[in-house]
Amino acid sequence: MKRTLPKRGGLFKGLAAAIALIVLWSSGGGAAPAFAADKAANAASQGIDAVFVLDVSYSMNETDKDGIAAEVINMFMDMSDPAKTRIGFVAYNDRIVETQPLTSIASSGHQAKLKQKLQHMPRYGYTDLGLGLRTGAEMLASDKEKSGVPFLILLSDGGTDFGYASRGRTVEDSNRDVKHVIKQAQSQGYPIYTIGLNHDGSVNKEELERIAKQTGGTSFITDSADDLPDIFNQIFARQIQSVLVTVAAVTATGELQEVKVPIPNSSMSEANIILLSSHPLRESQLYYSSKNVRLYESNKYRLMKIIRPEQGELVIKLRGKPGDFVKVNLLGNYSLGPELVLESQEVIKGQNTKFLSYLQHPDGSRLEDSHVFDTMQADLVVTYLDSGEEERTPLARKGNGFEGDYVFRQSGSYRWHVHMHGPDFYRMSPEIERKVENLPPEAVEASAISLTKEDGEVRIDLREWFRDPNGDAMAFQLQPPTDNRLEGAYIEDNWLVVTPRKTGEASLAVQASDPEGGTAVSSLAFTVRSYWERPLQIGAGILIAALIGGAAYLWLRPRPKFAGRLEGYFLNTASGNDIPVAFWPLSSFDNRRVSLADLFRSLDIHEPLPEAERILLEPRKEGVLLVVHHTSCAVDKGRTPIPKGKKEVVQYNEKIYVTFEDCITEIELRYKPLKSGTVSTGRSHSLPESG
Repeated sequence: MKRTLPKRGGLFKGLAAAIALIVLWSSGGGAAPAFAADKAANAASQGIDAVFVLDVSYSMNETDKDGIAAEVINMFMDMSDPAKTRIGFVAYNDRIVETQPLTSIASSGHQAKLKQKLQHMPRYGYTDLGLGLRTGAEMLASDKEKSGVPFLILLSDGGTDFGYASRGRTVEDSNRDVKHVIKQAQSQGYPIYTIGLNHDGSVNKEELERIAKQTGGTSFITDSADDLPDIFNQIFARQIQSVLVTVAAVTATGELQEVKVPIPNSSMSEANIILLSSHPLRESQLYYSSKNVRLYESNKYRLMKIIRPEQGELVIKLRGKPGDFVKVNLLGNYSLGPELVLESQEVIKGQNTKFLSYLQHPDGSRLEDSHVFDTMQADLVVTYLDSGEEERTPLARKGNGFEGDYVFRQSGSYRWHVHMHGPDFYRMSPEIERKVENLPPEAVEASAISLTKEDGEVRIDLREWFRDPNGDAMAFQLQPPTDNRLEGAYIEDNWLVVTPRKTGEASLAVQASDPEGGTAVSSLAFTVRSYWERPLQIGAGILIAALIGGAAYLWLRPRPKFAGRLEGYFLNTASGNDIPVAFWPLSSFDNRRVSLADLFRSLDIHEPLPEAERILLEPRKEGVLLVVHHTSCAVDKGRTPIPKGKKEVVQYNEKIYVTFEDCITEIELRYKPLKSGTVSTGRSHSLPESG
């Protein structure tokens, strides 16, 4: 992108206009390709690797008489975080005059050597732009450490001009080198900033614009070297994603004047306070109680750097030449990175997708300084890659972060990032690419649709039988063949129209489709009845209810309980055991049926008589007892045999004789009423004591 600065009448006038450009740029006035934005997003926390490609041809003696180009590189170093910045440069004319590989400026000695080299750089010869750019690109490519985010800054006052000293190279050779460098920058993902000093109109504006635009940098064209400090400030602010804030503008009186500089929060890693004036300041003082303050002084600027300042106001006192216009600017550097996450990893077309965004420190911990967020805004930037359409959606503040919903309305590939921006810095998160798939319609499980033949035409809303996960509008179509019970069925918009002709079960296959070709087929089941079936159904229901009620009555009606007692006399046993008389109060048995074996077990009589399980006693009303057996035993009531399977009534004081199947064991059972005053409260079964 190009920035053109008009011709100025002096150093300060150029600075004042250019600072306005910095604010415009940092608030979003320039756009860059995705790779450049991603690199800049990391520079604030990762650091920077800057290579300056400087035109030192003879014409620069006229273009930059005061050596401002060297001064602004010095200022660039002074403003940088020394621990995270490396600087290199290539000085070229029609050949390479001087090079300095990428060097850390953490050492003050390294900084001093770099500044001295730049200050005493000779200017002579012609210009080979391609050679200078190629050498700078090779410097970045050959660097093994790659500790920071790389970029190139090209400063030239003209295009390629060999004059009479071509040294075997042609303009075509130089142009090929330029094309090669552009491709290399694109593949490695770093921007090239171009600065054209157009003092005599010879700058190739189109070429400088092309180099910058195709690599994600920015092109600046100016008529005066006086504008260079602010152009470099702008590039620096772009790389650390900060905004140059003009704090004050005062007219110097020759006396000490006080300026207050507000520090908006306590999350700055460093604050750079830059004092600019037409003439060197005579005096400048910073009133701030901290040991972490560094002061840099030059003929062109004064810089006060405060490491990790606290929120509040700083006081600066300055003395300038009477009548000079002095500007005090603040450039904050924040070691904060943006994070953009999805609340759920599932992204469904047509449904709300919630995005969460916050700032984090280099160690990954979240920023909890609410003062930072009080003045910030955040936009979710989503690009639909299939069409290139970009959409910005504001995110809402939530605590110390932001959140918001976005709806992906089409399937395809998307790229998104968050742009956080405040009055003094901004951040753009790394871009994320993801493919959003279209989900086809789905059939909704449902029971059969009940129709009555006599009702005639019926309209059924198919949207209740199908759903589209993406919320797309659906189109419906009948699938052949159609059931003859539903002759003439057809679809009208979202409605299935049927006219039942015959009773019975029927089905229709319906296909639902979405705008992107997704389909689902469902077989809708129908039950067709007639009004005449209802009386029959009601009658059948009444009959069934009556049968169920009768069965329930028979099952639940009160049953007679056992009464009286049995006395058992073993007349003989196969084992030879002498078993005493047994007494069984029958009322203590809650069962509706008791076997003779149950009686034996209740008194621990253990004769081997398995057939006793099939000799059964049942109670009847008024103390009557029923006896039935399913054995080969000889069972008699008194002298009357009881046939197998026949129920025999036994009254009080009657006797039952049983000769068991071993033909040896015999027992006499006497059925008697309970004696008056006897109450049975449990299972009181007993054998009388012997003796």
